[in-house]
Amino acid sequence: MKSFLFPLLLSTALLSQDNGNVEIYRVEQEDRLEVYAKNTNIYPVTIEVDLKIENLTPDKSLPYTTTISARNNKKIMDLVYDNKEQGWRFSSSFRYYMGNIFARHNDSFAYRLPYPKGDSYRVTQGFGGEFSHYGELRHALDMDMPERTPVYAARGGTVVMMEEGNSIGGASEDMMPYANYITIMHDDETFADYSHLRHNGVNVGLGQQVRMGQLIGYSGATGFATGPHLHFVVKKAKRDGGFVSIPVRFTTTKGITELKEGETYIGY
Repeated sequence: MKSFLFPLLLSTALLSQDNGNVEIYRVEQEDRLEVYAKNTNIYPVTIEVDLKIENLTPDKSLPYTTTISARNNKKIMDLVYDNKEQGWRFSSSFRYYMGNIFARHNDSFAYRLPYPKGDSYRVTQGFGGEFSHYGELRHALDMDMPERTPVYAARGGTVVMMEEGNSIGGASEDMMPYANYITIMHDDETFADYSHLRHNGVNVGLGQQVRMGQLIGYSGATGFATGPHLHFVVKKAKRDGGFVSIPVRFTTTKGITELKEGETYIGY
């Protein structure tokens, strides 16, 4: 299947602009303008800001890229008046996208297999799988699970996106928008997708904190799927929007290891 690549969210602003959940605004001081960004999303965003200004000098090079933490306000630059006795002009344009492009995955972390302890399932498509695990999805995994298999969090974090209302799936790429899924953000601001869940197969709520090993949903075959399975991928935001997958290791009865296509692993 294809990963969930969230589109760029574009905005232009005169003085201030509220584009849903991210806003650029200014605060006037005696000797400068302060430019702030406000992010009300439950996940961090990367924002790219450009300005058209007269009689103002920014303290950052333009265009300027930075990140805003979840539910946070941040001053992103100062604009100093060139001549206080003259008028000034200010307008801004910006775009933002989900995630922190500067996030660094904790490569020492060992993930939990996302199914019940003692259960045994085969990896039907591993890293670099020829069917669909290439490009930005190179480090995704497909696990051959019957429908309604309990799915557990492979790592703790915050539920930042989810869908459970779809009830159809199939082997055509036209089915891609119909996958049910859960996206969990980890403490290093990387994300994990658990995809192809069954209809009404989500057991957590948006914004909920979950621990590793917590029941989060049930497997299915919604979306672009040839049959019931769990698609699992850890990813980080990339510049210009979207995500790139990250290779991860799991704690298994065979030790801490990357999962290999065609191999079977017992929940541990």
